[in-house]
Amino acid sequence: MSRHNVRVKARSPHGFTKNVVKNKFANKPEKLHMFTKIVMEKQALRERYIKLMNDAERAVGRKEAIYLLRDAEIIRQKINS
Repeated sequence: MSRHNVRVKARSPHGFTKNVVKNKFANKPEKLHMFTKIVMEKQALRERYIKLMNDAERAVGRKEAIYLLRDAEIIRQKINS
């Protein structure tokens, strides 16, 4: 007997029991879309960080820019915790 498309008894939060078809591939397009969205957001943040670093380096010099960004990161962590 195959395990694909097996009916399973599942309990909803309201206490009712219902039959649910177990399908591994039902959410695959949604998961792929979310993964793609996350990757694109991270790439945009990387590009923004590089642009910010280049601007800071041009304004105050490389070492000073690194110190400023590290200090800003430490302050942000303290604020969020």
